[in-house]
Amino acid sequence: KYGAKSQLGNWMAPEDLDNELNMRFPDCMKGRTMYVIPFSMGPVGSPMSKIGIELTDSPYVVASMRIMTRMGGSVLNTLGDSDFIKCLHSVGRPLPLTKPLHNNWPCDPKNTIVAHLPLKNEICSYGSGYGGNSLLGKKCFALRIGSALAKK
Repeated sequence: KYGAKSQLGNWMAPEDLDNELNMRFPDCMKGRTMYVIPFSMGPVGSPMSKIGIELTDSPYVVASMRIMTRMGGSVLNTLGDSDFIKCLHSVGRPLPLTKPLHNNWPCDPKNTIVAHLPLKNEICSYGSGYGGNSLLGKKCFALRIGSALAKK
């Protein structure tokens, strides 16, 4: 029912994935600041660049994406009405906390899930503070969704 495990990741049926995400994301950012990060993978305005918009509740993600991508108003101006990759991330620890932090870092390791949805141009990440799972423009977008975009 929950899919198959492989060396490349864990696979599950789309309906099961939707159920898993819908169990995790409601109210997961409660009490936290939600950040909207428009970012460009490549020079802003280049025909080879791809644009994403990440919603997150992690200031670490905002600071790191600023270092690792081109982000800001110029990206939104370039986007216009074009397609973009939708990225959703939450540390999964609404405020006020009901349990102590794991290693003094907001995350929910027991419920972590990272989903790449190339057919929908979406990436969802819940419960992880690890950069590879929360800086969705990098590994998730550049490697995994980028491969699917290249096939189109």
